Amino acid sequence: MLPPDPATEHAPMAEGLQGSPVDVLVREDIEVSRAPIVATILQGLGLDARVAREHEAELAPGRILLVGGNPRWFRRLLSRVAALPPEQRPYVVVWHTEGLPMPAAAGFPPERLTLREVAKIVLRDRRINDQYSNARYLRRLSREGIVTVLAVVSQAHQAYLAEHGIESEFVPIGHHPTYGRQLGLERDIPVLFLGEHRIRRRRQILERLRRDGLDILALGSASPTKGHWGEARTELLNRTKILLNLPRYPGHLSDRVMMGMATGALVVSEPMYLPAPFQPGVHYVESEVDEMADTVRSYLADDEARRRITDTAYTFLTELHTYEGVFARLLELADRAVARARPAPG
Repeated sequence: MLPPDPATEHAPMAEGLQGSPVDVLVREDIEVSRAPIVATILQGLGLDARVAREHEAELAPGRILLVGGNPRWFRRLLSRVAALPPEQRPYVVVWHTEGLPMPAAAGFPPERLTLREVAKIVLRDRRINDQYSNARYLRRLSREGIVTVLAVVSQAHQAYLAEHGIESEFVPIGHHPTYGRQLGLERDIPVLFLGEHRIRRRRQILERLRRDGLDILALGSASPTKGHWGEARTELLNRTKILLNLPRYPGHLSDRVMMGMATGALVVSEPMYLPAPFQPGVHYVESEVDEMADTVRSYLADDEARRRITDTAYTFLTELHTYEGVFARLLELADRAVARARPAPG
């Protein structure tokens, strides 16, 4: 059963967080961040919110630290929080959007780290972001007991944490215009894969699909440093009929799915484990690799069937599953947690 959709009506803020200033943490070493967008959304929800780098965050009771992305990036600050007496700590709301391992129940083989990921671990690079390091750090946060609300963007991630005795909330990523919009362009690119296609698994799948007769345009990655970002990416996806989703590891849900939905490209994906809030056959198409070439050809030949799914996905994403709804949901969860933790009067 799915939780309430993040964009549905939310109860008014209870007394728990009223008047609590919010520091939206941002890394100082990255060029592109959604932290300013988040702060603006929170201000629209009636909160005193600002963007803060790690050294700027105020650690005081009654304040909120909103930690998006990967809390491991802010481990020095969170260690300072853990060192404080409980009554002197701010509220810590973690929205973990980065990778975690698949739960054992999914039945997938263990995921192997890349050489780059191993090198970051050896060098103790701040940018460590592999699924196993992330999981170890969340287990540490759980032991320290400093997190008011821990939310994850995937039911698969929630299931993994539950297997390790860690309670979390499911708050999926919502749509924001930075994912793209529809421009009404001619869709002259039949099939596109946008992402790092030199990864061995993806390279083998793309080679297999090409042998099966698909003409696939595979380009760089969706990162801001590879040239397929912002308006350039939006225009590219608006020229695309079918966007392939080939996760780095089997079963995972990626932002690429929402990029396709936002720009009107039909997403054809390998099967995803617990893909909520999206539904295969309604918001996107799932296909095993062995059948993917035939699946893609059938939708290329049927404009009406393709448009039916892309229209449904676009409406769901832009009207019912928004970024504003996500943060309203996060604050609602934090508000309830704070209210529960406060001692009863008298």
